[in-house]
Amino acid sequence: MPKKNRYRLEPLLQLKERRKRQTEIALSKAIKKLDDEKEKLKKLTDLKKEVIRQREHARNDMNQKVATGQARIKESQFHLGFMIKLQDDQKKVEDEIKDQTENVVHAEEKLKRARRDYLDAAQELNVMEKHKELWTKKEKKTLDAKENKLMNELGNTVYQLNRMRS
Repeated sequence: MPKKNRYRLEPLLQLKERRKRQTEIALSKAIKKLDDEKEKLKKLTDLKKEVIRQREHARNDMNQKVATGQARIKESQFHLGFMIKLQDDQKKVEDEIKDQTENVVHAEEKLKRARRDYLDAAQELNVMEKHKELWTKKEKKTLDAKENKLMNELGNTVYQLNRMRS
């Protein structure tokens, strides 16, 4: 019986499997990173809304005090300083939102790249597995043909021996 042939591209198949696993991991990290960046953007947006709400609330309070005549000059100066600080805070948060939006865009690009890499790796692995499957079928067919030939020869030999005996 001839020795069983080994698939000669097995190391390459293992390499493709390893690459697919690595791209799966990279894809999951990219998805996680994008989610984190979006969450940061959402928090910054909520913070901006809170600063705007504080400004409106402080403005309304001061308007009420001025309308009722309860406002003092010193309070007005403190209030104006507070309003300027809130406006600066709002601009700072808007700048952070702009930077975070860029981070989200970069994370989305990395996610697209990771998805493309994963799909490529999965496709390459499928091609290699299909090749191995076809190679296995071909080897089985070849082995079956050799076995049938040996059996036919053996059958003919037995037939010839039985014929000689009788």
